[in-house]
Amino acid sequence: MKEIYEKIWKLALPYQDKRNDEGHARIVTSYAQELLKSVKANPDVVIPAAMLHDTGWSQMPEKDRFLIFDPNKTPEQESKVRLKHEEEGSRIAQMLLSALNYVQLLTEQIKGIIKGHDTRKEAISLEDEIVRDADKLWRYSKIGFWADIKRMKEITPQQLCDKLEKNIEKEGFFFTEPAKNIAREELKQRREEF
Repeated sequence: MKEIYEKIWKLALPYQDKRNDEGHARIVTSYAQELLKSVKANPDVVIPAAMLHDTGWSQMPEKDRFLIFDPNKTPEQESKVRLKHEEEGSRIAQMLLSALNYVQLLTEQIKGIIKGHDTRKEAISLEDEIVRDADKLWRYSKIGFWADIKRMKEITPQQLCDKLEKNIEKEGFFFTEPAKNIAREELKQRREEF
């Protein structure tokens, strides 16, 4: 890993994994790196955006961080907390990347990705597609899958597998074919675990 990525990672650590999702940032970044092997995009945007995309949760009260897992939430409630974490994440990205004198043009692209990675319907760039696909792949990873089972409480492993399988081909869920292929492989492994 490039030295600058290691510096970003170290600065971001206090802001990471604040929703009982230890390993989230690391796994998303790993998937982003894997996707970059077959999708040609700028790693100097993708890798930092993947590392920093969910840092905004660290600035929110615990009840808001876990609201999206509440089956009784309203769409308005979910939208409000998602937007807030994106805004805070963009602010944290600016702060951390400025501290490292990261290229401002790249910083702006990274902030743009973070600011809509959960709420924007369309991708703004190929780099955005990769980060958003990597973030969704977390749900298919072993750690992410079992974290979701624990956080959602009212869903069985079989039900979650079925839901994840439908999402693979769902219009607009994944942007890239390599992400769909990774999701299929991960889902096959999850089904073998229970």
